[in-house]
Amino acid sequence: TVNPGRFLKRRDLDGRIAWRQRADLVLLDANPLQDISATRLINAVLANGRLYDRAALDAMRRDVEAKAAK
Repeated sequence: TVNPGRFLKRRDLDGRIAWRQRADLVLLDANPLQDISATRLINAVLANGRLYDRAALDAMRRDVEAKAAK
């Protein structure tokens, strides 16, 4: 993940998982390098400094589905 930060000349903020670095992460329950279908096994998401656990992601999905059904 360091290369995009280098390319965008934003190494001071992007490209590393460390204190005071920006990072959007998708945490999986399995290794996608062993089985690409593991990309569907999302445990949590860290986006814009906020952690969305599995319960929060499920609630968001239900909300979107309900709105789409109207």
